[in-house]
Amino acid sequence: MYTRLLKITVSVLVIFISVALIAQNQHANVSKAIFMGKSEAVRNMEVVIPGIHQEQYVVKNFMSKEKELPFNVFHTDRFSPNIQRNQGNRSGRGPILNFEGVDNVNGVYPADPNGDVSDQYYMQSVNNAFALWDKSGNLLYGPVDNNSLWLSLPGPWHQFHWSDPVFKYDYMSDRWVISSMSYSINQEIFYEMVAVSESNDPLGAYNCYAIEFDGVNDYPKISIWPDGYYITYNLYENPISFPFLYSLVTVVDKEAMIAGEEEVTIIEFEIPDPDIDRFFPIAADMRGNIVYDIPNYVVTVDNPDTLEPWYLSLDVYEVNTDWNDLEASTFNKVAQFDIGQVFPIINSGPGAPQPINNKNVVTIPLFMMYPVTYRDFGTHESMVCTFTMYDGEQHYPIWYELRKEDAEWYVYQQGSYAPDESHRYQPSIAINANGDIAMGYTVSDEETFPSVRMTGRRAGDPLGEMTYMEMELFTGLNYINTYHDLFDQNRWGDYASMMVDPANDTTFWFTNMYPKSEANVGNWGTRIFALDLTEEFENVTAYAGNDTTIEPSDYIYTTSGEATNYNAIEWFTTGDGSFLTNGILNSKYVRGNQDITNGQVRLIIQANGYEPGSFAKDTMTLTIGTQTGIEELTSNNLEFSISPNPTHGMAAVNANVGISKKVILSVFDSYGKLLFREERITKSENYKRKLDFSFKDAGVYLCRLQVGYQVANTKVVLMK
Repeated sequence: MYTRLLKITVSVLVIFISVALIAQNQHANVSKAIFMGKSEAVRNMEVVIPGIHQEQYVVKNFMSKEKELPFNVFHTDRFSPNIQRNQGNRSGRGPILNFEGVDNVNGVYPADPNGDVSDQYYMQSVNNAFALWDKSGNLLYGPVDNNSLWLSLPGPWHQFHWSDPVFKYDYMSDRWVISSMSYSINQEIFYEMVAVSESNDPLGAYNCYAIEFDGVNDYPKISIWPDGYYITYNLYENPISFPFLYSLVTVVDKEAMIAGEEEVTIIEFEIPDPDIDRFFPIAADMRGNIVYDIPNYVVTVDNPDTLEPWYLSLDVYEVNTDWNDLEASTFNKVAQFDIGQVFPIINSGPGAPQPINNKNVVTIPLFMMYPVTYRDFGTHESMVCTFTMYDGEQHYPIWYELRKEDAEWYVYQQGSYAPDESHRYQPSIAINANGDIAMGYTVSDEETFPSVRMTGRRAGDPLGEMTYMEMELFTGLNYINTYHDLFDQNRWGDYASMMVDPANDTTFWFTNMYPKSEANVGNWGTRIFALDLTEEFENVTAYAGNDTTIEPSDYIYTTSGEATNYNAIEWFTTGDGSFLTNGILNSKYVRGNQDITNGQVRLIIQANGYEPGSFAKDTMTLTIGTQTGIEELTSNNLEFSISPNPTHGMAAVNANVGISKKVILSVFDSYGKLLFREERITKSENYKRKLDFSFKDAGVYLCRLQVGYQVANTKVVLMK
């Protein structure tokens, strides 16, 4: 191990923590990190509008691990441990909230959607942007580029590829913890960027650090524990041939990071006896009652017998962290449970089928999914985990609840969920304070576009069963079009995220991806759901929006639909126009010639409910004539300017709005797509904001400022 100090002539120090590729060792290896720097408050930063990073943004190749197998290891029997072949009898009412998350604003894939919830906010990240909502689903800030937090800090990472973000809320310390890989393929430089908020304000300042690796630090996952931030990785030698080296478990001194100390300690453990059969480990993420002075646990899939490479086990490691005597910290295997002989997975498996496109979807079987949720219920400790199984014919989630009542962990219950012939993959699971379990995942088959579904169970239900009828949270709108020649399949997300709300410790918050209606390359979007396991259905509602008048020259109209308790949206027209995008509330309608001749057209929204056969409809009238509403709104005294305009990238917004005013700034492209939104209360007479369009294509963009009932619009011309 060694530490390198890079001195830069600015007001901050930039320090890299170097993680050497060490020999296998179950004992602690210690490295020191020095405080790198403090960011500006996020709300005061330059807003980096997400877009294409021409040289850096590519499909992530890592995570594939080949096996050199003896000829006789191929088994054709289907894997069938306790497979649930039926739906549960309980019916759920559907999500409390269901709203659109960040979509493919950076033009990359996979999506890797994840997020977490505090008592006030939900923050979501994807590759490679993030956004913030209140807990009513109102967008407060974003999306912005993930590296925005480090903009005020000099360093090479700004020019590199960013990937595998994880955004977490540390409810124990009331802080936000944010991480992302940053690496250069050509220079073979690899960082893990970690930032911790100074307060519980997600838009405040952050203490920012960088960890440097000598190999590819793939699949980093942060877990919250009282005595540290536990981050697990898989190390690869390089990003070209990427041979697997070993799995790494690290413990970061979170108290030092929260305090913004210059020196931060990292304790590292290499999972012993590494080989190419090792799968991805995940450290336990504590929820609920805070229990101090207990070890953290790491769960992974392994093959305990090298002579039987497809006979697998579920392994549990115990991490005892000693901050007083660092090298006395230990990492040991404390439990191993047989999974059994499974079907060989070659080249990440055959993938799951989807309609229209003959290239399957990558399912990432046998890799532990995120998170592994830990709880102490007083009478027992509990951990739940899940991953995708492939049995030679079908993909489905296999899930476990492990319990510890005295000294040893044991399998309290386990199930494999395959209630029909569809493929289910990339699950995420969590357990709440009641002992209820919710599991979300993606579903597809030859006739079903990749869609978001979930199931669950109540504490006390029959063991090993998901007792809730499967619910389609959001229906996929097309086939996924993210082809990657390394797999000869379409890349999907590497993980989803099921978390529990710390405010009541019962509501689940889930985010996952879906294919959008367009069939262009990289056509993914994300949804965010707040869920509980209430069994009574609530009625679906639909609202098409206010009757609206547009100019005949307005080629495209964006609807303003609203709906509740729905899993699918569809728009219809009485005219000859068509919807560029369908299946979403803010759909784009291209008016037809007959619409203009008639002078108006009716647009109809239908929302399908979670209760089978339920739906709601509503109609609005779109008049094509002289627009008056917007003119009235924009005839006000708002002083709103953007300069320079035209711009080659940077543009400054300046408005005289008054103190303690609610200001909403929105940025749209020429097709009406929302690129950025911020909602804030002013603390001075002037509202100022710097917008960075550097990653966007040349063209015309619209900035809209709303203060109370006053609205002002300004076009921005971007030149390249």
